[in-house]
Amino acid sequence: MRFPAFILAAGLTGALGFSVVACHPAAKTDMETLEYARSMISLDGEPTARVIGGDQVEVIGLATNHDKFQHDVFFTAALFDAGGKQVGSATGKLEDWPAGHRGAYKLLGSTKSPNWSRVTVVVSNVYEHVIGQPEQ
Repeated sequence: MRFPAFILAAGLTGALGFSVVACHPAAKTDMETLEYARSMISLDGEPTARVIGGDQVEVIGLATNHDKFQHDVFFTAALFDAGGKQVGSATGKLEDWPAGHRGAYKLLGSTKSPNWSRVTVVVSNVYEHVIGQPEQ
């Protein structure tokens, strides 16, 4: 009779141990730094910009999420004239962008001059699976 009681006690102890592990908050393995998350987003090719009415501008381009996590990725564009002065800006995001996917971003903003000569785009922020960044 002692042997079955030992097995029962061992089984209960094991079940309790598994339940503690299952209820323990997830480790930070599903989180990464902002710098790392940004580095995993590539801007593919040159962005293009066009006036869509009045002083409103649209900037479009392609980017790839090379990370293992889905993210909300924010982009910022700057438009510069031939002298290097910034004459416009645009912002936008790809929301719930799946890991490993390429996507087209469309940023909206305004310009002081329809005569820009250069457009730059940067990844300005990343949310979702990023340490210190609240879920958006």
